[in-house]
Amino acid sequence: MNGILKFALVVFTLLFWFQWSNAQVDTTNVDLMEDYQWRIQQRTLNDIYIPTDIDDAMVELVELSSENAINKFKTAAEEEVARQLFFGLGKWITSNWQFYEGSRFSHYLRGLGLSHPDDMVIFVIESFHRYLHDKDLNVEERIEKLREERRKKARRIIQRDTLSIERVHPEGQ
Repeated sequence: MNGILKFALVVFTLLFWFQWSNAQVDTTNVDLMEDYQWRIQQRTLNDIYIPTDIDDAMVELVELSSENAINKFKTAAEEEVARQLFFGLGKWITSNWQFYEGSRFSHYLRGLGLSHPDDMVIFVIESFHRYLHDKDLNVEERIEKLREERRKKARRIIQRDTLSIERVHPEGQ
C-alpha cells in the first residue's frame, strides 16, 4: 500500500473516531446545539436530579444508595470497582445523568477533559469509591490517565484497520 493511501486511511479513521466520540454535541446541527444548551442548564431531566459537579455527584450517590449497597461497594478493590459495576451502576449513571444526550453534569465532565461517556462513568464510579474511603480524588491525574487510555484505544483501532486493509491490498499489487 502506498504512503498516500496509508496517510489518507489514518486521517479518515481519526476523523471518523473524533466525530463518533463527540457525537453527542453536533455543532453542525443548530437544533441539536439548542437542545444541548437547554439541557446543560437544567437542574433535572426526566424528573431525575442532575449533579452540578463531582462533589455534588458523590453526595447524590450516597443519598440514592442503601447503607448495605455502600458497604458492599466499599469492599470492592479500587482497581476493579469500575469494571465490576460498569454495566450496573455505570449504565444507571449514563442513562439517568444523560451522558450521551448531554446534561449539566456531562458538560462539567467535558470541561474537565472527558469526552467519552464510558470514560465519564469510569471516572464517576472510581471517584465514588475514593470518596467513600476519604481518599483524594486526584481529578487531574485520573482524567489524564483516562484520556491516555482513550488515545491508545484509538491508535489500536487505526493500526488494526490499517493492517486489515494491508491484508486485503498488499503493497505492490
